[in-house]
Amino acid sequence: MPTPVILATNDAALADAWERQLPAGRTALRLGAQLLPGGTTPGFAAVVILDAVAEPALPPGLARCPTIFVGEPRSLPFEQAKLSGRARVFLSYEESAARLRELLPLVEELAEKQSMLDLMVERGRRAGQTRPVVRPVATPDAADLWDFVEGTIENLEARDRLLGEFRRASRHLLRASHAVFFLREPDGFRADRGTSFFPSDDPLVFFFENHPAVIDGTNWDGPADPIAELAVRNRLALWGARLLVPVHDNGRLLGLIALGVRDDGEPYDEADRGRAVFFARLLRHALTKSAQISRLHLVSEQVALGAKYLPSTLVLGPDENAPRHVPLIVRDLIGEARRTREVGRAAPTEAQPFRAAAGLIAETGGVWAFWQEASGEVHDAVARQRAERLALLREIALTLNHELGNALVSLATLRFNPSGQPLPPAIFEAAKSDVAKLEALNNHVALMQSLHEASPAACDVREIAQQMGHALGLRVEVGPDPVVLHACRKHLEVALRALIASIAENRGDLGARELALQVRSTGTGAETTALLSLKGRQLELEGILPEPAEGSIPNQGRLGVFLAKEILRLHHGEIHAGPGMEGTEILISIRQW
Repeated sequence: MPTPVILATNDAALADAWERQLPAGRTALRLGAQLLPGGTTPGFAAVVILDAVAEPALPPGLARCPTIFVGEPRSLPFEQAKLSGRARVFLSYEESAARLRELLPLVEELAEKQSMLDLMVERGRRAGQTRPVVRPVATPDAADLWDFVEGTIENLEARDRLLGEFRRASRHLLRASHAVFFLREPDGFRADRGTSFFPSDDPLVFFFENHPAVIDGTNWDGPADPIAELAVRNRLALWGARLLVPVHDNGRLLGLIALGVRDDGEPYDEADRGRAVFFARLLRHALTKSAQISRLHLVSEQVALGAKYLPSTLVLGPDENAPRHVPLIVRDLIGEARRTREVGRAAPTEAQPFRAAAGLIAETGGVWAFWQEASGEVHDAVARQRAERLALLREIALTLNHELGNALVSLATLRFNPSGQPLPPAIFEAAKSDVAKLEALNNHVALMQSLHEASPAACDVREIAQQMGHALGLRVEVGPDPVVLHACRKHLEVALRALIASIAENRGDLGARELALQVRSTGTGAETTALLSLKGRQLELEGILPEPAEGSIPNQGRLGVFLAKEILRLHHGEIHAGPGMEGTEILISIRQW
């Protein structure tokens, strides 16, 4: 245990300057009414840094400790202290603000040696004395004992009140003037009152875990270990305690009870120590039960809040029937779980508004179930589906209207032509082109109705890309490894052909020249994803690049682009524009069907 340092000065700024020079981990105590309330005993080690002005306020018990005297050189108190050998080191105020760090280790070592010498002298003196006559033991009143038991049971749910009850009992059963309980925390032991604390690696912990016995500060009955005795006596002096009672559980220190002197001033006898052991054992059981009851209270509060805000739950025994207030769908799931011995689930629909599940409990053979009223979600889902359906119909209607409107321009000219008048050749060429567009439109409409009939199979996306590149005249870049997906090859070909053809048409005279398609992949097995990127100058794709403005015609009237997007969605893929090495690229991802 590090030697405590007493900062004996009334000047707060001077004390702060001293404390800043202390090594890490040192305990610094300042003058005050609570300084060493129990006095000092032989073996107490401390270093006193004494201000000459505050010497009259220093407790007499600290006069024997090694002292660093700080004052004004050539002043009367300073010179008198020097002549009388009052201290080990004499410093001026200026020197004390800078030299304490180098002098303190030497004085600390001197304090430890002196305390050990005092301890040996005291042990020799006590060994020559006769043991005091055992005084008659005053047995505690049975009413006090029953009152203590009643208070302990009543306050088990709150640890603070429980410790208060044990503190009150220590005055009646052990006649202790005061009691402090040090309870274990993750990093050490903290007092329930005040700020006292000692870490888990303190020598005091090692001593009590190896020697679980009651330690009396007056008569040392522990093993002949001067270092351990010195550490214990230092703690006794710092806490103003006379008796230390460990709280043990299978060789592990759970806590420590520090008891002050007896009310009558007499030392603790064997009967007192026996009652202290019983007291510590009862405290250990009470703290264990208190922690369990606190957790039960917390769980009870959480259950009450869960019953209000969380889905309803039910746990039944093997032969227990569901209560009548349980919804019918939940009862059906409970019966199904008992018959099939599998977990059953039900989603909310317009017919029944509950999300529910039920299954068997392996430990008891019973059934668990939960349900949640979700009529609001059902209503929102219906409204969302209606809005999505209307948006899809609008997109299809605008696309078809645009495609049909463009194709019918030349045919309308033929309709309104007066009979017998020849038409220019350009009109006939335009009519042939529009008829071809109508045929392509018809093919796309026919494909729309067959999307649900798709038969996915393993296919290599590299082969599809190379086939499209050869047919449409663009450069294709593929890697050495195959990119195999479980997908519909025919639909992917239609989608890629429509997208590439639309991009080439939007480039004007450039067409498919200087246009490249790169194929890569990521993931393995079922997580494989094909990554396709279209690179080139002047890229433009309906609804993708440039970004569509609000209120614009979806897909700019191209049904092929609409179908391509839907085919990518069926393959859990997507299409968007993004930055690339050669400028903005159109990126396509395709996953398993």
